[in-house]
Amino acid sequence: MKPAVAFLVCAAFCGCAAAGQGPQGPHGQRRAAGQVRPRLSLQPCPGADGELGAQCGTYEVYEDRAAKTGRKISLNVVVVPALSATPPADPVFWLHGGPGAAATQVAAAAKNDFLAGLRKQRDLVFVDQRGTGSSNPLMCDIGDDSADLPGFFGDLFPPAKLRECRARLERTANLALYTTPIAMDDLDEVRDALGYGKINLVAGSYGTVAAQVYMRQHPESVRAVFLLGVANTGIKQPLPFAAGAQHAIDRLFEDCAADKACGAAFPNLRVEFAEVMARFAKGSVTAELINLATKQKQPVSITRGNFVERLRLGLYTTATARFVPFIIHQAYQNDYLPFQALAMRSNVGALVARGMYMTVTCSESVPFITEQDIARETKGTFVGDYRVRSHIEACKEWPRGQIPPSYIEPVKSDAPVLMISGDLDASTPVWVGESALKYLPNGRQVKIRYYGHQADDRCIWKILDDFIDKANAAAIDVSCTERIRRPPFVTSQRDSPSLPE
Repeated sequence: MKPAVAFLVCAAFCGCAAAGQGPQGPHGQRRAAGQVRPRLSLQPCPGADGELGAQCGTYEVYEDRAAKTGRKISLNVVVVPALSATPPADPVFWLHGGPGAAATQVAAAAKNDFLAGLRKQRDLVFVDQRGTGSSNPLMCDIGDDSADLPGFFGDLFPPAKLRECRARLERTANLALYTTPIAMDDLDEVRDALGYGKINLVAGSYGTVAAQVYMRQHPESVRAVFLLGVANTGIKQPLPFAAGAQHAIDRLFEDCAADKACGAAFPNLRVEFAEVMARFAKGSVTAELINLATKQKQPVSITRGNFVERLRLGLYTTATARFVPFIIHQAYQNDYLPFQALAMRSNVGALVARGMYMTVTCSESVPFITEQDIARETKGTFVGDYRVRSHIEACKEWPRGQIPPSYIEPVKSDAPVLMISGDLDASTPVWVGESALKYLPNGRQVKIRYYGHQADDRCIWKILDDFIDKANAAAIDVSCTERIRRPPFVTSQRDSPSLPE
């Protein structure tokens, strides 16, 4: 199975294919020379891709920005120079998802992917947020190792692993200091150190939260903002996941039934799914899965919470959701191998810095979740309340950063903002973007019926290019989104997801 382009999963974005001096040199430094002398020196990136011509550097900030003393963090910075000999003064900064994914993972998208059009005119800047990538990464395993089948398909957020993770990371980090507001002050300092004035923000998933925090803290530095898979500061992650996933799977049932091939192959899909969930209601299900090391089958206990979480992740994008009807049908027949394949192929935890993920969610979201929220948002959903309650319990094991009660209030800004929200998005459903839009008078939300948490359609790329060029959301032609459709559903073993090699 080819990995889907999804912000949280990072597939197709991973690996900075960067090195070599581009024909125009590092534009960020060259342009700034006539204006503000940059304080961040960039050099050709190691690893040689002369075509991309990326420039690399590091910038030191205090871990404790308020105290301005003690440990320093080296922030990892990659600049992909514009192809134009006379680029505009305002570059594009990419803010990645997770929380915990590294922005520099996406640098390769400047070559032939969704950022390639922007690069024709503007520098592209990627800064690994503190705690991610090569910026003092807070990496650890909290049940993310797919080679450990019992752990991978067991309870979410196992306490023993969380405690071990915290103890190890606290040797080199004050975990309470890896929140979004602190990181966005880092980002603005890097902007200034590169010699840039106003910048454009392009962000996906959690990165859309970070972008809004930046807009609130540094409004004078923002020219335009493009948000993909829109969250907001009041999202209270993971609270919306249950309703978002329910909406996505309801749409999937509708679309499968309306599709000739899918409807014929799985005429009783809703009933089969209900039966699978009924089995899990009685407890964990023991399935014969493949041990990747031995290539042999072994019995593995899959918990209900794990099953619905892995299925929810499979609903993120239309590229992976196309497998879900087949996976449900096979699970109904007690074959969980397709489920195992999809779960391993879309293993989110292995690609994000879990320590940073925990600090952000445990500081900025979980403390604001109420019992009333849980009852309202999870009632009648197949995900249920386990995902959010397990996250709340996990946060009891983790340090909490200082976040004021006002943090979750909507971000207000006059900046031009264009949002892309997929109606099939099981992570950041369209209504989350709707709530953010109310406070953005120059904002616009584009809702796409057959789109998820992704950026893999050239229509979206064109909209992105046009918006950053014009910085006027109302002036952008988005009619191409009406032509976006789901890819064909998979209906046979021949086309089903395969296990990683």
